[in-house]
Amino acid sequence: MHITKYNINEFINGTKLLFYNKDVTKIDYIPEGITHLHCYNNQLTSLPKLPESLIRLICFNNKLTKLPHLPEGLVILNCDNNNITSLPKLPESLERLNCRYNNLPYEIKIDNFKEHNTLIKRKEILEKIRIYH
Repeated sequence: MHITKYNINEFINGTKLLFYNKDVTKIDYIPEGITHLHCYNNQLTSLPKLPESLIRLICFNNKLTKLPHLPEGLVILNCDNNNITSLPKLPESLERLNCRYNNLPYEIKIDNFKEHNTLIKRKEILEKIRIYH
């Protein structure tokens, strides 16, 4: 199943976008104003740009290899049991984080995600230096 602008309203309930246990393989976009995205137990390999209004992202049991930029107000992230090899910068607002059973180089938990963000920042700086030389 593929979620497009033509069928997305079937899955929207107020400010929640809910499609789980549906064998969804692709979603084209997520409208602004969505606060909850529950898309677990599908066949997703990627997610589109996430709206800044998102506070809860529940995407466990998919085939994701990475996550898009995460909104600054995100409070809950559960991306357990995917194929994720790296995570973007994690928002300071996070209160709950589950990222187990992925292909990450180190374990990222709620009590060490700030160190993860420091590593991401250092990688960005190194990339900029490399570009200039």
